[in-house]
Amino acid sequence: MTSSIPGWRRQQNNYSDLGRIGKVVSKTRIIEAPSGFSGPYWVVMIQLEKHHRVLGQWADEVEPKIKMKVVGVLRRIGEADPTEVIEYGVKWKKW
Repeated sequence: MTSSIPGWRRQQNNYSDLGRIGKVVSKTRIIEAPSGFSGPYWVVMIQLEKHHRVLGQWADEVEPKIKMKVVGVLRRIGEADPTEVIEYGVKWKKW
């Protein structure tokens, strides 16, 4: 079992985008998901400010579109065994 403290320390910087609004500038569909994730799913690149871009997983049911206005939301990241700590992070959805 992993400790929740190291997991929290890794995630602290990711929460800075929670509630921020941006636009989709690029997207890709992941068909073969790595272990710990269930696929298929979308990964999007978000333009937040003039020169600030972030990558993230798509959380909405509608397909992301280029130039779509989006917001960062708190969601479960990946899948965890019953004995592991559930990790949460920022995903993106339509605004």
